[in-house]
Amino acid sequence: MELPNKDTILILPAVSSANVPQLAVDLLVHSFRIPFYALLDHGGLLYPFAGPREDPASLENDSAIRLPKSGIASSLEVYHNSTVTCLIQRAPTLPASRSLFISKVLLPFIQQNKFSRILLLSSTDASRRSDPGGQKVIKISLYDRSFQGISTPTILDLSRKIATLSVDEASQPEYEEYALPSRLPGSGITLPFLKAAINHNLPALSIILYAYEGDNFADAYYMAELALDALAIASPPAWTPPPSWEGVYGRKQRVGLEHGLYG
Repeated sequence: MELPNKDTILILPAVSSANVPQLAVDLLVHSFRIPFYALLDHGGLLYPFAGPREDPASLENDSAIRLPKSGIASSLEVYHNSTVTCLIQRAPTLPASRSLFISKVLLPFIQQNKFSRILLLSSTDASRRSDPGGQKVIKISLYDRSFQGISTPTILDLSRKIATLSVDEASQPEYEEYALPSRLPGSGITLPFLKAAINHNLPALSIILYAYEGDNFADAYYMAELALDALAIASPPAWTPPPSWEGVYGRKQRVGLEHGLYG
């Protein structure tokens, strides 16, 4: 699939522990009103998924009830504007299909559209970490040397900022495959994608959050802020969560005589 705008920043959420990346990217999409562009063919490598689609460009934010545009969400969706592309994976890969999904779906899409930067958001199971008192976030940067010498201030500033990041903030002169963690439980395609990014010299940055299953809305806001900071993008004046968040853990029970429940 060829997008109308080249050299945008790609934000890719991995299907991972507690679904924090999906929540964070949905928050970014709705807060910046990034419009839905298309469904991306995953070649049957993801589990089937279907549900109502919430297109932020069509939501009636001024009304008391925000209604999404009629449409079907699928396992792999593209939201796109002149600055940012969000490729949202909403279903995990089929067993033993991660490498195929990366090589047959993600890499061709990335190479065709020549993204200026790739930000992979991921999470890993906090209950299975060996150092429970350690940092909550892992940042991995694969520095793309092809950007050296470009005089555009925005690219230079972004390159310098990303080049200072590494695994667990440790100082590394170069970002090679050995710098990747050996395991990240519950992180989905994260490690194989980063290894593929190294092999194909992709300008990738990954933010990985240790997370527990449960109410992860606070983690989603935190990850969204981390993503914007890493990409040197200003936060929105106000965050706009998707309408579906209102019912994730059930709607608040209305109380009072007129509602039939006393409290």
